[in-house]
Order: sequence, then structure tokens, then C-alpha cells
Amino acid sequence: MEQVSERALYIAEEIAKRTATEHYRLVLNEEREASITGSKIGGKPYWPTDKDFPTDERGNKMMLLMQINCAEAGLKAPLPEMGMLQWFISINPERMYGCQGNYNDDGSGFAVVYHEEVTADSTLPDAPTHASVEEMFTPVKREMALDVVKEDTVMGVNDGRFNRLFFDIVKEITGVEHTDKMWYQYLSNEDCLYFEQHLGMKRPRHQMLGYPVFSQEDARRDIATHDTLLFQLDSQFSDVDRKELVMWGDMGSGFIFADHEDLAARDFTRLYYCWDCG
Repeated sequence: MEQVSERALYIAEEIAKRTATEHYRLVLNEEREASITGSKIGGKPYWPTDKDFPTDERGNKMMLLMQINCAEAGLKAPLPEMGMLQWFISINPERMYGCQGNYNDDGSGFAVVYHEEVTADSTLPDAPTHASVEEMFTPVKREMALDVVKEDTVMGVNDGRFNRLFFDIVKEITGVEHTDKMWYQYLSNEDCLYFEQHLGMKRPRHQMLGYPVFSQEDARRDIATHDTLLFQLDSQFSDVDRKELVMWGDMGSGFIFADHEDLAARDFTRLYYCWDCG
């Protein structure tokens, strides 16, 4: 069997050191019952009685994908430390999961809503849920509690910034600049496999912050603007009955990206939403 090269090991270690950061891993808990004020996917959302519910371009109420109770989750800046953060999508049949194609940056087919506080004065809105819509229009198949775990992570190989960083390190080692290659063209098959297994690519990948893990390639059209991963919700089967808990197309993922400064200012008006599949 071909061995991983010393050069590949060095580059991988440098990438890990230079991109190491904290993120929040979201774990679907099949044992704990989801609550209206807790972190979860699917089901009825927490909703204050005095707030207008998000609607799509047709005026129809959107469906909750995910909500995070920020205080219970222990979130820290740039994420909100208190209140509730929610992700909704349109179930308009002309939009696949609220997107035109596989992305949306005009805000009409999805919404991220932030409630500054979570109170007992809430209502169960008459809005669609994963259980009330046709299955093909919702990636979430069951209501499920979420556990939130703070961890360290590193950049994976299909982040749109990875290739440039890889060849910056190659240039530091060799003095040679590569502008017309992809990282995997520089490595052996064994080296490539090592990179994919050791650089932040483990799935399922439900998370906030950190680095996105795409099924194919980075789907952002403007990485500089949408530089911060707000949400990633991955496809996953149940550990209990092997049925789908979340499914985006054919084993894909959904993503919400924000500008870092916008996120710190609690400005959710310039988000980028996309999804991909295998």
C-alpha cells in the first residue's frame, strides 16, 4: 500500500494549525423529547404572541427547519448569547426547499429570525410543519431535540478557500507558485484520502460556525461577503430504525451563511442560503 508522503503530512498539519477554530456541533437526540422553547429541528416553532410570522412571496407562512435556544446552548459571540435563533423555509412547490435552483440570496424563500428573549408568553402558530406538508418539500422528516456541543474544528477540502491556502503552503515549501491546479492534482491518491479523512470532513455535519462541509463543491457565490457559517443541517438516518431524520435531495446538506460583522450586529438581512446533494 502506498504511504502518505511526508510533504502531505506537513501540509495537512499546517492547514490544521492555521485554520483551527471553535464551532458548535449540533447532535440530533433521539431519546430526549423536543420542547417548544428548546433547541430542535422540525415541529411547531417557539413564537411570541406579538410578533408577525415569516411569510414567503405568496404570503404563505413558512415552515420551521431548526431553532436554537442560545442561552441553553451556551453560544458565545459572534452568535447571540441569549434568546432564540430560528431558520425557516418556504414550502412553495415552485421552490425546492425555498430555493430557486439550489441557492437563494434574495430572502424571499427563507428566513432567519432572532428573538432577543424566550418567554412563557408564546403561541403555537397555525403554520406548516414537517408533518403537515408533502414529504418532497421538506428536508426535515421528524421533530427532534438538538444537543449543542462546543468543539474545535479545521477547514475541510471542499471549502472554497482551501485550494488557495494549500498552494500558499506549497509555495512556502518549494518556492514554486501554482495558479492552475487543484490541490488533489498535486497529491497521490493515498495523500488525497488522508486529507479527506483528517481535515474536518466527518459527517453528519450539523453545526454553527466552523467550516462548511459540502457534498460537492463550495456553493457560495461570494465567499468574502458570506464568510461565516451560521447553520449547516446535514442529511442523517436514525440510529434506531435507520429511517430518514433529515434528507436534502440525495444525501446533501443545507447551509445559511452570513457576513461576520452582520452576525455580530444581529443583522440577518444579507444572508445566503443554499443546499446541495450527493
